[in-house]
This record gives sequence, structure tokens and C-alpha cells, in this order.
Amino acid sequence: MSIVKIAQKTFPIFVFLLIPLILSGLADSEKIYWGSEVPLEWNGRWPVSFQTVPEKTGYERTSSSLEVLEYINTLRWNSECVHVFPMYVSELRKSCPVVVMANPRITSPEGAKKSGKPIIYLQGNIHPPEAEGKEALLLVMRDILLGNKKHLLDNQIILCCPNFNVDGNDTWTLKDGSPEIIGSRRSAGDYDLNRDAIKLESINVNGLYRSVLNRWDPVLFFDAHAMGRVRHGYAIVYATSCVPAAHPGPRGYVFDTLFPSLRESIRENFKIETFTHCLFDHENWPPTEWSHERAYWTTEGKFLTSAYGMRNRMSILVETPGDPPFEKRIYSQYAFITELLEYTNSHGKEMMRICRDADKETVEQIMSEAASGKLKNFIEGKYESWGKITLLAYPEDRSRYAYIPGTSVLKKEPAALEGPPEACAGVEHLTKPVGTKESIVPRGYVIPAELGHIIEKLERHNIRVTVLKKPMKFSGTEYIIDSLESVNRGGYRMTRLKGKFVPFEAREFDKGAYKVDMAQPLASLIFYCLEPEVGDGFVGWGLFDEYLRSQGIENSRVIYPIRKYFRVLE
Repeated sequence: MSIVKIAQKTFPIFVFLLIPLILSGLADSEKIYWGSEVPLEWNGRWPVSFQTVPEKTGYERTSSSLEVLEYINTLRWNSECVHVFPMYVSELRKSCPVVVMANPRITSPEGAKKSGKPIIYLQGNIHPPEAEGKEALLLVMRDILLGNKKHLLDNQIILCCPNFNVDGNDTWTLKDGSPEIIGSRRSAGDYDLNRDAIKLESINVNGLYRSVLNRWDPVLFFDAHAMGRVRHGYAIVYATSCVPAAHPGPRGYVFDTLFPSLRESIRENFKIETFTHCLFDHENWPPTEWSHERAYWTTEGKFLTSAYGMRNRMSILVETPGDPPFEKRIYSQYAFITELLEYTNSHGKEMMRICRDADKETVEQIMSEAASGKLKNFIEGKYESWGKITLLAYPEDRSRYAYIPGTSVLKKEPAALEGPPEACAGVEHLTKPVGTKESIVPRGYVIPAELGHIIEKLERHNIRVTVLKKPMKFSGTEYIIDSLESVNRGGYRMTRLKGKFVPFEAREFDKGAYKVDMAQPLASLIFYCLEPEVGDGFVGWGLFDEYLRSQGIENSRVIYPIRKYFRVLE
């Protein structure tokens, strides 16, 4: 059986057959903040010295990277529960700070591990035009360190990076809407950082892996985003890793247990509605499909949240819709983060156990089954329906942008996206990740000495690699490449190989070659990176293109240089 074949059985369908509350009855029984509505003084009353830039400016501006640093400095001068370290220094020589909040103060990964507490990592502003997560994280840190949320440090250690894309944050541009002055989506190195989780090219993501993920090993990775103009009725939507190759335990827990709990607690405590990160088919009304794919949330591993799931850890991505004003988007992010931390503070040990069990199960299955050549995992996937749901959505967006009289400034004049949305019954909930194509999982991989750049990438992922100290013989398979194609995939030019695997009985590899033993917790990630037919693994991102062309792939068949082995022959 596949390592993850049971994934298709782990998400109970009944979770998605629950019908949302009837909107009219809901309005009679309790207040829900639809559209641009927020509660009065929802963020409390604070002296000016502790207010964020949006609070000071009536939510007309977001913080610069310097102002984020200044705010973090204010917090650490007024709390004994803070430690700050730099994640990386950017292309433009700006430091990206990570705030460690713990009681008592923790200053190292070793100290965190010794405490026995789960580590939660929160990240904002990977895409600076989506700044509400950044601003909400600053408010959450203030409440924890100086306000009424200090209990959130009782049972967990929280790492927070509110401003992950420091250069993009300060590449200021004018944009209609709120805030009027925003940052750039891409980094100074011209990367979309949320597409760099496998290839690891950017300073930013390499810093994240080196300084946070590999050293601190958070049980949960949280990434804050915003969407464009949409017509669903939810104040914020959520997703987790949906890569079929990932171990189903951690992602199943997030989807089946954590998300439903948060949905209820956020409704109860913050009076907003949340649901899965999807879009519906705008071509039809009422809608018939609610799909991850329509929201560009594919089953691929290139996104940070997706890749982190292949490390046997939990991960969450959230997105606020683009139509509500800046304050409402910050409020929605604040509500989700606060309730998430309440949950992890109560259930963190349970989450740690599930992740450690996944580590153990992964290694045990490799050691017991991989040598047979019958263990398989998924290299492709798709979404199927969990069943029909009732979706909250608006029939049309009659909002328009118009110039403010006497100015050259466009402001949105909302129309249809205020007030309660409609409840649309019978909508297919297309968010069930299923594998569609498999490949055999080996006991390990052998990599030629000349592919040092591949080894460097693996080690950046925290994957253990050893060097052969003497010639060794293996039995296994190799992939014969018939052709190399360049294809358009998700807005990128990607490489696709066509060929087939053939066995070898006894092949000797020279001293100095590299061996990657799959009996390690990151086996699913290793498999995803190195398998030649994975669409956005190392092959897909072109890491082998130069080597394969040097071997003559354009004129003849070539052997994929990384071999699978099933047995070591002494």
C-alpha cells in the first residue's frame, strides 16, 4: 500500500455535509459582521506609542519595514518574554526579524526543545500588497506581550515574522483601494516567494529554511495572504497542504479537526464566517462548484504551506477577500490568528504527537517495505468532491470605482458585497486531494559526485546525505529519458521528462558519489524532489536541464543521473 493511500480515507465526508446556519435565523439570534463591518473598538484602546501605523492613520496606510522594526523594538523594551533574531539580510541589505515569544524567555532552538512546548510559526507579508496579515500579527504580538492574551504563552512558544518580504514591502506603489500606498508582490531578487518552496532560489526562503524551519522545527506553519476581488461571503478562508505525497496524518488533523473547531470559535468570538480557500464558478448562478483549483491552490508542492506538509508537520494558509476595506481585512486576520493560537495553546501537545507519529511511521514503512520495490507514493494529484455543501456567496458584484470629487483618486463604491450573502445549496466541495499517478518508493537514491548543486539543495531542505567512502554496489532501477520538453505550468516554464524505469541487478558506484537513505522523516519530501516525473520537483524546476543537455538529450536517449536503489550489495 502507498505511504499516503490512506489519505483518501482520512477526511470524513460528514464534515462537509454540515449546512451553514440559515442566514435569516442567524441575523435574528446574533450579530455577524458582513462586508466592511467591524465591531467598535475591536482592537482596544492603546497609547499612541503602542499603536500600529494603520491604527494611527485610520487604516489608510501600512507599515514600512523600518516601522515594523521600530514597533518590534517597542515591544521588546516593554516585555521580558521576547527574543529577536534576524532570519536573513535581503538583496537591499535589510534585516528580516523573527520575534520569539515565550514565558519564560527562550533564546535558542535548544532551549525551546528542552522546554517540551510546541513551537508555532506565524508569517505575514510574503506578498506585500496583502499587508493585512502583517498588521494583524503586530496586534496579536501586542496583545500577548502587553495585553490580555499573555496566557497564550502558557503552553507554547510562538515565533512570528510579520514582514517576510522586507524589500517588496518597501517597493512602494500606488494602488486604487485601501491602503492606497502598498508594496510589491515580488522580492528585490524578482521572486514570487510563495513559489520557491522546492527549488529554494531566493534569499528569503533560504533564510526561512536555514534559520527557522530546520533549526526550530515548528509543529505548525501559518502563512497570511489576501485574494483579489471575489464574491464569496466569507471574511477569511483557509487551506492546508494538499500534496497527495504528504503523510495524511498531520494534514488530515488540520482539515478534519482544527479547521472545524476554528470555524466555530471564530463565529462565536468574532462574529465572522470562515470556510475553505476556494472560488466558485462565476459563469453560473447559483454556483455549482467550490474549488481549490479555481483559487490556484493546486495539489503541487511549490507553495510554502504545501511543502511544509511534506515534512510531516502541520501548515495553514489563509486569505482575506480583496473587496472589504483594510480595517476589516486586518480584523479578519486578527480573528483567525487569535483563535488559532487559543487552539494551539490547548492542543499543541496533541499536535506534536501526531507529527512525531508521522515521522515514526514514515521511517518504519521505508525500512520494512521499500526494499521490496512494491512501496509506492503519488507523483500527481487532483481534487475530487467531498459532497454537496451550502455556500455563502453574492449573486453579483455591482461595486464600481469612481473618482473622489476634486481629486484624481479612485475609491471603490461598494454595492452588492455588503450585508448577508445568499445561501446556495447543492454546491460541490472540490477540495479532496487524491493521488492520480504513482511511482515506486526506493530504499534510497544514489547521486553522482558531479551533481553537487543537487546535494546542496537537499541539504538546504534539511535532508541527510552521505558520501560513499569506497565504491559500493546497489540493485535498483534507473530512468531512461526519451525526451525533455519545456511546458507552461502555473505561469512558469517548467521541464517535463518522458521515459521509463528499467532495473539493474548490480551496479557499482564510485567513491565520492552521494547516497540518500530514505529511512528519515523527510522521505516524502525527498521522493517529491528527486522523482523524475514529478511536475514541480527538481526536474520540473529545471535543476537538471544543463546536465541533461550536456549529455546529449536533444539528440538521443539519456539516463536520468539519479538512480533508485532497493538493496546495498556488499
